[in-house]
Amino acid sequence: MTAPPGAARLVPPMDEPGLSGRAQRAVALMAVAAVALVAAAGIYLRSTARPPAPPPPTTVSSIDWLSARVGWVVVVDSQRRSVLYHTTDAGQHWTRQFATVDSGVAIHFLNATQGLMTEPTPFPGPDPTLLRTDDGGDHWAPIALAPEVGASPNLPFFLDLLHGWVMVRTGRSDSTEDATIFKTDDGGLDWTVAARVNPIALTSHGLREEGLKRWLWFRTLSDGLLGTLLPDGSAGVYVTHDGGADWRLVPLRAARGGWNPGDTLTLLPPSISEDGTGSMVVVDTSRSGGRARVGRPVNIGLPAVFVYHTQDSGDTWEEPAPAPADVSVNLADPTFAAGATFVNGAQGWLSSGRSTWVTADSGRTWSRHGQLPAGRSFLQLKPVSDLVAVGEATAGLAPGAPWFLYATEDGGRTWREMPGPMG
Repeated sequence: MTAPPGAARLVPPMDEPGLSGRAQRAVALMAVAAVALVAAAGIYLRSTARPPAPPPPTTVSSIDWLSARVGWVVVVDSQRRSVLYHTTDAGQHWTRQFATVDSGVAIHFLNATQGLMTEPTPFPGPDPTLLRTDDGGDHWAPIALAPEVGASPNLPFFLDLLHGWVMVRTGRSDSTEDATIFKTDDGGLDWTVAARVNPIALTSHGLREEGLKRWLWFRTLSDGLLGTLLPDGSAGVYVTHDGGADWRLVPLRAARGGWNPGDTLTLLPPSISEDGTGSMVVVDTSRSGGRARVGRPVNIGLPAVFVYHTQDSGDTWEEPAPAPADVSVNLADPTFAAGATFVNGAQGWLSSGRSTWVTADSGRTWSRHGQLPAGRSFLQLKPVSDLVAVGEATAGLAPGAPWFLYATEDGGRTWREMPGPMG
């Protein structure tokens, strides 16, 4: 029978030579099964294969800035090395300058070319390394410390790359320390004893064995201060006007309500202007928010912050004024903490979460200025002037949370994110 025109023709399948119809169907089913097996295996491998481990997070150990455009950042990289980066255009470009195997160093630049570096941090500690640069951080050379420093805890302070002091401390009890202050006028090539206090010293130069010595700080080659915690839990400063040869103890007035007993106070080095006006921050870890309450137990909140004021270069100090509640002070490194809060005797900065607080009257009053974007909080703040500051911020408090750099040029009213050295 012939199919009508246009009708589809049914053509019986042609048998492969040597294979029966049943065999052909079996081969086809095996091929389908193989394809399905390969696809399933791929899905299984994708679902069970471990993703590559992310690199360890980086952290920042130190920042220092001379303006809104010129600054340095020390980044602890994924291999736990400290790497120094430098920018001259507000983070648009960064230069890698220095790397060390130590996982934390601190930097302080005196100007655009001269700077100091300690490794490792924090000071005080035994066997420190103090480095200097005179080309903006491209090359570094060690500063030789006094041979008597040895493994004793010590506190160095350099007014410039030539003139420095080192205080070597030897603890005798929880509230008593011997101390020897060495002085150099040639960048560490030669050291002389400026003052000494110990049981066999013929003269104490005004220093007392009682009390814990916290830092050295000099405004000029002659005028300097030495912070101390006294055995009763109060604070004081020694004052010198002859380069550290003779000292006079000036007890500090307690905050309202008094200080709690024990080692609960942290003194930061002061900031004093040429006219003698100055400020000094004291942090009380035994209470929070600046509330004067004797006997308050240590808590996990931010400690209380107080600011002392002087009008005569530290010879006398007024009663301390409380800073706003919940502000944060960077207590990591007392060696380079001078100016970390105050840029001169009157202008000062503090941070609190997303916010910044500023003062123009040595901490007597504070104004709350602008905020960071939501979800960001300050970790540390580096003031440069009354208008300029640079801060490190984080997107969370968990270990490894990303960090960011922010800068302000209008006294903290507005903040802009700055490109970081790691891209």
